Amino acid sequence: MEPNAPENQTPPTNPEPETSPVAAQPEAPTAPPMSETQPVTEQSPPATPTAAWLPLPTSWPGAFGIYKYSKQAVKLNVWVIIGWWFLISIVVSILGHHHGPIGQLIGDIIGVLGTAIGVHLYISGMRKQKVGFGDAFKEGIKLWPKMVLLNFLVAWTVVLSLLALIVPFFFIAPRMALANYFLVDKNMGVLEAYKASWHATKGNVSKVYGIVGANFAMALLVVTIIGIPFAIYFLIMYSAAFAVLYELVNTQATSTAVPPTAAPISTNS
Repeated sequence: MEPNAPENQTPPTNPEPETSPVAAQPEAPTAPPMSETQPVTEQSPPATPTAAWLPLPTSWPGAFGIYKYSKQAVKLNVWVIIGWWFLISIVVSILGHHHGPIGQLIGDIIGVLGTAIGVHLYISGMRKQKVGFGDAFKEGIKLWPKMVLLNFLVAWTVVLSLLALIVPFFFIAPRMALANYFLVDKNMGVLEAYKASWHATKGNVSKVYGIVGANFAMALLVVTIIGIPFAIYFLIMYSAAFAVLYELVNTQATSTAVPPTAAPISTNS
């Protein structure tokens, strides 16, 4: 017989495990609320080469007045221009000095490639377009054969005008100044570019001579040793002068072109 259990005794229960206090996690700092009157500042985009671009003048500012327009066009692709000019000059010099007349002829033809590349870079600079070293070569090599023929045609025209009592030379030579620009920019044929330059320079011969005179004045700085770096700098920055004239002539031709008018509507039934 089992002993009687106490009447008031309750069965033991499992004690609840004691929970250790959990350390309070620090709250992430929150940004203070923005006041309605607090100005919002936005990060301005980096300055571009065209941030202070000078628009093309509506009238001819003079041979020295176009320097600033030529300078901004050259500066946009200046290292590509200098790089190709230096490379072509070295190749032409080597061919001319070490391979006789044949080398001189080949050097002249390669020099025309440099002209095609340069004209493309100047026109691109006038239109605020950056051009890479390889892209300039691709464009120049594409136009090279036509430019060789065009320069041959222009050279013979100038020589014949010079032989014709010299006087016609001064009227004919400046009329050919923009032929390369029409060929490169509008991808014209040889005769088309030749004729386009002849018509575009009508009434602008004095501007061509002004550019030639400005180049001559800048080159005079080389007579002193201290003036040599200034002459090089000014001549490089002024090398897009004919591109400025080309753009101005094209703009004037476009603005003076009379659009075709519609035929009047007949009222007769």
